[in-house]
This record gives sequence, C-alpha cells and structure tokens, in this order.
Amino acid sequence: MPKFKVNVPHENDRTEVIQKLRTFMDSARQDSPVELTDVEEDWDDNGNLAFAFSAMGFRIAGQLVTETTLVLVSGELPFAALPFRGALETQLASKIREAIDSPV
Repeated sequence: MPKFKVNVPHENDRTEVIQKLRTFMDSARQDSPVELTDVEEDWDDNGNLAFAFSAMGFRIAGQLVTETTLVLVSGELPFAALPFRGALETQLASKIREAIDSPV
C-alpha cells in the first residue's frame, strides 16, 4: 500500500501540543467536509495516536507521534487513493499547524 507522511515542526511544550491535538481530533470528526465513518482513535500514555477511518469509500490508517519539536503523521492509503496523497498531506499539515497554533 502507498504511504503518506507529514512532519510539522513546533516550538511549544510537548504536553500542550498533545492537549491541542486531542481537542483537534475531537472537532475534526465533527467539522470534516466529508463523512468519516468507522473512526478508530487510540491515544497511548505517551500522547501518541493510532488512528483509522473511512472517507469517500477509502480506508485510511496511521499514527500520529508527538515529539519534543515535531509532530509526525504517517500511514497507509489504498492504491485507489494515491492521486489524493498530496492533497491529504497538505491538508493534514495545515490542520495540525492550525491546531498547534490555536490558544489552549
């Protein structure tokens, strides 16, 4: 399966970033322009997220890892979604940056 990867640098406190990303994930499900179904979200004790969802008939799964100065998102796409990889990566980076820069 094709892979996607997004790296978003940050200068914030890691714990604060994790809190903002958790809030972002809650609102992203509700505010998505496309219907998200079969949503799976599993935060571990270190503030990292394993996620999966279906959108427009595509199943997308991946991980979000919050490091001291970087948020990494990676995962797999079905081959049929490969033409949308660039748009997905751009949108993810933009939304993560927006979440990190938002007030607590």
